[in-house]
Amino acid sequence: MSSLFKSAPAKRRAPKKSESLISRSFRWAAALLTLAILSASLFVPASTGAVGGAVHDALTDLLGPAAFLLPLWAAFVLLRVWRAEEPGGVLTAGLGGTLVLLGAATLGGVAGLAAGKASWGGAVGTRLALLSGGALGRFGTVSAALASLALGAQILFHIRWGEVLKAFAAHAASDFAAWQSGRTELKAAAAGAKKREKDAEAKTEPRIAPMPETAKSKDAPAPVTEPQPVRKEASAPGGLPPIIEAPKPAAPKKKAAAGEPAVPAEPGKAAYTLPSLDLLNPKKEGAGVGRPSEAEIRDAVSNLEGVFKSFEIDARVTGISPGPVITRYEVSPGSGVTVNSIVARADDIALTMKARGIRLIAPIPGKAAIGIEIPNAKGAFVGMREILESPAMAGNDAPLLFALGLSSDGTPLAADLQTMPHILVAGATNSGKSVMVHSLIGSILFRMPPDKVKMVLIDPKRIELSFYDGIPHLYDPKTQPDKVEVITDAKAAAGALKGLVRVMEDRLEKYKARRVQNIAQYNREAAAKGEKQDYYIVVVIDELADLMTVAGDIVEDSIRRLTQMARAIGIHMVIATQRPSVDVLTGVIKANLPSRIAMRVATKVDSKVIIDQNGADALLGKGDALYMTPGQDPSRIQGAFVSTAELGALVDYLKTQGKPDYRLIDVIAGPAGAEDLAQFGVELLEFTQALKLVLERRRVSQDLLKAQFGSSARATNLLSLLEIKGFINKPEGSNKWNIHFEKIEDYLTKNFPQVDLNKPGI
Repeated sequence: MSSLFKSAPAKRRAPKKSESLISRSFRWAAALLTLAILSASLFVPASTGAVGGAVHDALTDLLGPAAFLLPLWAAFVLLRVWRAEEPGGVLTAGLGGTLVLLGAATLGGVAGLAAGKASWGGAVGTRLALLSGGALGRFGTVSAALASLALGAQILFHIRWGEVLKAFAAHAASDFAAWQSGRTELKAAAAGAKKREKDAEAKTEPRIAPMPETAKSKDAPAPVTEPQPVRKEASAPGGLPPIIEAPKPAAPKKKAAAGEPAVPAEPGKAAYTLPSLDLLNPKKEGAGVGRPSEAEIRDAVSNLEGVFKSFEIDARVTGISPGPVITRYEVSPGSGVTVNSIVARADDIALTMKARGIRLIAPIPGKAAIGIEIPNAKGAFVGMREILESPAMAGNDAPLLFALGLSSDGTPLAADLQTMPHILVAGATNSGKSVMVHSLIGSILFRMPPDKVKMVLIDPKRIELSFYDGIPHLYDPKTQPDKVEVITDAKAAAGALKGLVRVMEDRLEKYKARRVQNIAQYNREAAAKGEKQDYYIVVVIDELADLMTVAGDIVEDSIRRLTQMARAIGIHMVIATQRPSVDVLTGVIKANLPSRIAMRVATKVDSKVIIDQNGADALLGKGDALYMTPGQDPSRIQGAFVSTAELGALVDYLKTQGKPDYRLIDVIAGPAGAEDLAQFGVELLEFTQALKLVLERRRVSQDLLKAQFGSSARATNLLSLLEIKGFINKPEGSNKWNIHFEKIEDYLTKNFPQVDLNKPGI
């Protein structure tokens, strides 16, 4: 193409003999200097002074923006002169440049008149636009200006327009031929794919095998907490894909029946009797309730494959896993079909299946298939008693084993809090989060006596856990056993968590002295020596967001320390929240809660906060959940249900078995106290002075502390610290502080014996 713009070869003329070298050099220097001044005046007028500014204004007023073409035109003319072309060449270049300048100025004038900017075309361009506009109109004026530009360019550069059009036509013909060839190849590939699809449909039809009944007899096989499904290729009538069945567990170990004494009575105490499962409603009759019928499965398979065909996706249903609430269809894509091409059709699949929501597993771990979970027309009811009586729990002596529910294929599932070792339960309102927490608590209460497991129940919402008040399993490291109750105050909860940190540190020191690694090893040695064994402590927090709002720093620090260090000494945490946002579930908290149960949430963002991936936003609610353990992908479960009436019957029975009983350790003194002071920005001397002041005045208030320490913020911090430490408390429904003077005196006497309690001041 470059050859089209190549001018004819120049013939260098010998200079005239009469023309001296000095005169020629002078003329060239003058011409180049003029070109430099012209260029500088137009492009950088500020650097050329008053003369350059005047030249710039004059040229732009005359031609508008087209004036900036003048230096380029002048440089081209000088180039023609230097090449010593024939005299007509310079004149031709001048004519071509003039046409280009006039055409550009006219276009600027037309645009300026349309926009109300007369300066765009300068005086020449605006005048030409007005004159030609009256005679030719705007369209004719623009056409004439473009023709002037084209003619000027042809004169300047000797452009052969015929050859340009010829080359353009050749390129267009080549591109059209390549497009036709590609279209033919695509048609051939599509025809081949359709032929392969027809050949595949002509082969063996898929088949379905009957669903196995979940055994519930006493001779049922052995407990399997989380069984992995296996494929059973048994044939059955119906012409559907094979169904995935769970392996049958072996017979459970014999365990003491509920209602029999579980713990030998200590001297002076009555024997504790485990509650009977008869307090719970019996399992509903009818195996496979909620499971889709064969006709429903057949229709679903047909609809799924119909969606794939309509979008020309080579994929077939190769396996079915019916469950109590959802049925999972395994889809195997054909050769060359990408996973994303199927995942992108999730909304179309949901529309075709008329489903409330579907979830895709792309791909299923360990399989060359994509899982599509579709809700059943009617979900099954999963009661807690069904799981407690199942082989997954019957005969298992793990102290912190609790009922999870049913897996996606209908297998009873249980989980051990010891191996988790802490768990996060999160979900929106009405998702089943609170029922899951009650199921966890109830499972442990049905199986473990209070001298084996104790519970710290924290309920800032005041309505979820309050009816557990009075059960013998309650525990609070900073409250006397006869006064312990479910903790509903956020500041008291922060104090209880700090107390648990002190309990953890005491146990760690004790285990270090005994050279044991965990609570199980310590209890074995204690039992062999006839000593008192340590109990497990389960901390249940429902709702975390309220605690983070009131005492976020202390709560986060306590949770961090407990989740990092308390596993070995038997303290395990269950944290529930209905607000799974990053300001509540901070990175520190999430990092130490590897096991998580995600109920239904509103958005994909919330799902990613809980389980680090999408999926929880596609759940159905009412116990439908994703259960994630360390190192495993989330698995879908239907949580076990326990009613308020059932829990009420359990609590009433437990209250008849005794009251809370434990040894209260000193959680105020020690190194943990100094850390609390630092978190509140309070020095030890100030804290001691505040205690002494309260002891002397026999009262406490923010005004009193402000008058002593001269700062409202410092007074507020000291008051909060005194409350968290348990020196003062405000009873519910009262606005007056209760002061524990004996506790203050004991603390000062034990930790600061140099302080004279009978003299004012420190």
